[in-house]
Amino acid sequence: MEQLAVLRQKIDEIDQEIQRLFLSRMETVKAIAEFKIANDLSVYDRSRETAVIDANVSRIAASEYADYYRTVLECVMQVSKEYQKAIVRSTL
Repeated sequence: MEQLAVLRQKIDEIDQEIQRLFLSRMETVKAIAEFKIANDLSVYDRSRETAVIDANVSRIAASEYADYYRTVLECVMQVSKEYQKAIVRSTL
């Protein structure tokens, strides 16, 4: 059981790092939304999103995780788009 506790502690630490990175990403997403508003650009750029996801997934050396990582990225992209859309709506 001690080994499980150690592994859970490691997961907790990783989750804290994910949280820090998520907050940083969302601040950047906000800046991008503001740029898009100022330049009358669409929130969604399918080719950019596909390219970003594909490039990141291609860096996964352990192929057993690639599909799972793709799912994570797709979810993060969806949340980012929703936040950008909320920012756009708030400026109308």
